[in-house]
Amino acid sequence: MSIKYLLTGLFIFFSSFSFSQPSVYEFDYYFDVDSVREHYNAFLVRNDDGTGFIRVRYIDGETGKPVIVHMQMQEHYLGDEDENDSRKTDSSILVFEGIDPKVITGGPGIQYDPDLFWFEWNKQTGYYEPWAVISEGADPKDDVEGVIADMRLLNQEDLTKERVLEYFTEKDEFYVNLFETTVRALTPEQKKSRLHLLIVANTDDISIGTTCVVDKDATYKTFSQLAEFLEIQFVPKVIFGKEFSKVNVDNAINDLRPGPGDIVVFYYSGHGFANVKDGYTFPYLDLRDKTYQTYGGAYTLNIEDIYKRIKAKGARLNLVFSDCCNADPTQTTLVSSDGASTRSSSIGWSMENCRALFMNPKPLSVLMTAASKGELSAGNSTGGIFTFNFRESLEKFIGPFYFNSSWNTILTAAKSQTISKAKRTWCRQPDNSKKVCVQNPVFKME
Repeated sequence: MSIKYLLTGLFIFFSSFSFSQPSVYEFDYYFDVDSVREHYNAFLVRNDDGTGFIRVRYIDGETGKPVIVHMQMQEHYLGDEDENDSRKTDSSILVFEGIDPKVITGGPGIQYDPDLFWFEWNKQTGYYEPWAVISEGADPKDDVEGVIADMRLLNQEDLTKERVLEYFTEKDEFYVNLFETTVRALTPEQKKSRLHLLIVANTDDISIGTTCVVDKDATYKTFSQLAEFLEIQFVPKVIFGKEFSKVNVDNAINDLRPGPGDIVVFYYSGHGFANVKDGYTFPYLDLRDKTYQTYGGAYTLNIEDIYKRIKAKGARLNLVFSDCCNADPTQTTLVSSDGASTRSSSIGWSMENCRALFMNPKPLSVLMTAASKGELSAGNSTGGIFTFNFRESLEKFIGPFYFNSSWNTILTAAKSQTISKAKRTWCRQPDNSKKVCVQNPVFKME
């Protein structure tokens, strides 16, 4: 390991108009190697879906000049090398590892071997807290533990130009977005737009009701705060509890009256199923409101048909999502293990990214569901895996780290993270055995 002054941290952006809240930590640390003290710091960005990045700054020992290295962040539990074998996994330790290092400043020929940041589960706080930094050797016995001299969680007020320029250049998108971009308010015509939100959630179901409640509340919060942030009218309709039925869903769709500049969001959380004998890729929603009713027939709607009905109403932006199974109706929704959580930071949204996504004058319609045909959807105390990852993807790309955010980028990221999370999640099967989850969301845009 070369002598270097390193500053690494964990950076995440959130605001009072927030979706879920990521974490931003800043570390000072050092290693004592061969009687020489090597100083480091770390700037690490960790989102709740397990994605993020690390920016490293250090002073090159030969040139005396600062070097900035950018790395994508990979998260895993200690010993979690085989996703199909959990016997060696220590889930009390969450490891953050930088991958694919790219030198931003410092000149050619520089190589950087990332250190590992270990967070330990704290039973009292319910969070994974910073615990250790490790310099990884060729063999585990050669690993060297560093000393964390200082660590703190960062918020909006900590992001001064001076601090940001420690890790970013003036040409980096984040710096430009934070300090150079002129924030444009919506035009009077744009402020006439309305955001119609129709949520359908089977909250009274014995097996998945608690998960549906989480999904319902989180989805409502996301889009209500988005409308508030954009300063446009919010028109919600939530069907849940004793109001949950096909009749009420049909009526609510029929009652939608969006204008040509409006946004319509339809979201379903509940049971779903597939019919192997028809050509639908997307699932049927199980809208039974009585235990004696049977699957299908008068008590179901296919999400693709709902999408077509909503799209025909002529809104500028239509988002239709379902988090449900897409398999044989006799199969059971899977219960998965919970994800890891770290402390949250409070950092603002990007109005320009919000405009690009929600106020684009070009009409767009999106249909997405949690699982491919023949697959089950999984959920836990944080809600459905797919719903959670969709919200996290939306939060990332609405923040100031990105320019020109697009729906294709968000949906692709949500799909990728759902697949990745499922592969590293143990789902309880109908026979109470545990297997790795398999869940591949499907989407289309028109």
